[in-house]
Amino acid sequence: MLCRLPNKVLWNLSHHLHQPQCMTLTFNRWVNSSPSNNSKELKEAPQSNNNQVSTSFAEKAKSNAKTGGYGLVIVAGLGMMAVVAGTVLKELFSSNSANSLYDKAVLDCLGHHKVQDKLGDPIKAFGEESRRGRRNRVSQMQYLDKNGRKGVRIQFYLQGLRNRATVDLDAREDSSGNMKTRFLLVQVEDMLRTNIIVEDNRGQMN
Repeated sequence: MLCRLPNKVLWNLSHHLHQPQCMTLTFNRWVNSSPSNNSKELKEAPQSNNNQVSTSFAEKAKSNAKTGGYGLVIVAGLGMMAVVAGTVLKELFSSNSANSLYDKAVLDCLGHHKVQDKLGDPIKAFGEESRRGRRNRVSQMQYLDKNGRKGVRIQFYLQGLRNRATVDLDAREDSSGNMKTRFLLVQVEDMLRTNIIVEDNRGQMN
């Protein structure tokens, strides 16, 4: 029966059956594919931004922690250096320090006429000899007397042209808190083991 129909009728029938289906399929594919892709892109963007923010925050936190740690170490080191420097300066320039007492005792001995006669000029003062041959270590011992006052005993040596001598110094705090020499004795290493009293204040300070 179809063969008997005119050609114009057949073309219209074919156009009516096939054309709308093709347009519907094409429209459905475009609508379904486009929103899903956009939603994936919108979901992925915030995750990458959050990762970047968290990573940068962690790096800044680590950097700040390291900087703070280094700062504490530097401050502690400077504090220790200040304490050591203060102690050294106090030891060097205080009149009550062992070094000041030693320097004064050396001058008193070198200026004593009996020491000069027994030892012979020139006279030099030195401490105990170390393993390396140095003689700059002066023996000293600090103590407290029965009344709780601080004291120090110092021993050093004198070498003259003729003889050598051992010097014993004892100093103790007076009523005002200043170190004062109790006695300064020189024992000459000669045949008579001569003792020279350079200074003796034990009767006044006991």
